[in-house]
Amino acid sequence: PQSAQLAANHLHVVVSHASHNNSFIMVASLIPTFRFLFRSKNNQSSIQKYHIIRFFALAIVMSLSCATVTKAFINPTIMKRACPVTAAAVKDCANKRVMLASSSNDLSTTTETAADSNESTTPLYLAEGLIAVHKPLTWTCNDVVSYIRNILSRDAQSRGFEGKMRKRGKPLMKVGHGGTLDPLASGVLVIGIGKGTSKLQSYLEGDKQYTAMVELGYETTTLDAEGDIVKTMDWKHVTSIDSIRETVVPKFTGKIQQVPPLYSAIRVDGKRLYEIARNGDEKDAQDVEIPMRDVEVYKLEVEKSLSDSVIKSGVVDGKKYKETVKEMEAAAASAAAAAPPPPEDEQESNDEGATPGKKKKKKRRGGNKKRTEKKKYFDESTVPTVQCDSTTDTTSFELPLFTLNVSCGGGTYIRSIVRDIGYEMDTVATMTGLVRTKQGPFLLEDALRREDWNADKIYEAMTKIE
Repeated sequence: PQSAQLAANHLHVVVSHASHNNSFIMVASLIPTFRFLFRSKNNQSSIQKYHIIRFFALAIVMSLSCATVTKAFINPTIMKRACPVTAAAVKDCANKRVMLASSSNDLSTTTETAADSNESTTPLYLAEGLIAVHKPLTWTCNDVVSYIRNILSRDAQSRGFEGKMRKRGKPLMKVGHGGTLDPLASGVLVIGIGKGTSKLQSYLEGDKQYTAMVELGYETTTLDAEGDIVKTMDWKHVTSIDSIRETVVPKFTGKIQQVPPLYSAIRVDGKRLYEIARNGDEKDAQDVEIPMRDVEVYKLEVEKSLSDSVIKSGVVDGKKYKETVKEMEAAAASAAAAAPPPPEDEQESNDEGATPGKKKKKKRRGGNKKRTEKKKYFDESTVPTVQCDSTTDTTSFELPLFTLNVSCGGGTYIRSIVRDIGYEMDTVATMTGLVRTKQGPFLLEDALRREDWNADKIYEAMTKIE
């Protein structure tokens, strides 16, 4: 029929342009045929219409898909009946596609083989597993992770690793930690490298041991030395360390319930508690309902001294810390008050272009959400710490100071235990210093110190995971 012959001729044009990957001309060539087919009043049979439409569909599939798909859909017998020239063009186009696909696969295989050969000779990691490092005071856990990742990345590049160091904006080298320590805490931090990161969850939930310094008489917003004092109470009715021991050890040993601190990483209504505390106003922070948690304390000891290893790890001296911060804040306020105001011409230039009567709005990243950054007053070398008595070489304390040795399960907040001990003794208390002495099988004495953080010693101290 006339319509079938017209369709075959146009199909030949479609195949020719498809072989040259000219999709625009290919689609444009179909328009007259479709118009003729569907507007014509000829009495074509339904089978003829079916074959005509099928030719168009198969041509488009052939141009947009690989040769194997084209072969699967095209029936050579029907194509020969419709138009021998078109069938030959389809076969020729399919052969060209097969040749191009074959050469492309050979090229990609060669490239992948060369890349695999390069990566196999120069691996990203020399070993993968877990390592315990000593977290210094004032460092966050993410600071430690970034520092160690940079060390190992530079080592991989120095060994000749030529692969990408980042993938989709994230570091290719996997490094993570197994349990957060506050900036003013020191001690054991388990680091996972490579396959070791998959084992870190067990250290988040596993048993840990801590030594904490406690001071009676005041409570802060953060329940440690870093926060502002919000409550004070008399503590002098507490006469001895023994009275504290007799009262709190039975009460806080075993399975207990505690309310986590407001400044913690727990999520409430989809937000971290510390984000609510830092970014919201005081009223919003006080109105947050923090759910109680079930935790377990295996052992609790009330003492009046610190061990040598704990002192060397770094324990913040709470009294000196608060005094020094107060002096620095007063000095900063005085300097700001004494500073001369900006010149008038500078102020006019800043206001130039602003609409009269309206304040110029400043754009913030992340919308209009306010972010308050914590001011950092000290680094690891300047933060005030507890020192041994040079005359007696001891570290004995007297009330209102005492120490706690705590062995507990995952999710336990030592700051909350200290706060609750204060309430139990009819006063208030704050944790002024904290050292993690054990995490899982890793001890404080075995943790890799800051001065030994280099690639050779990190790989040497690592517990390997195959």
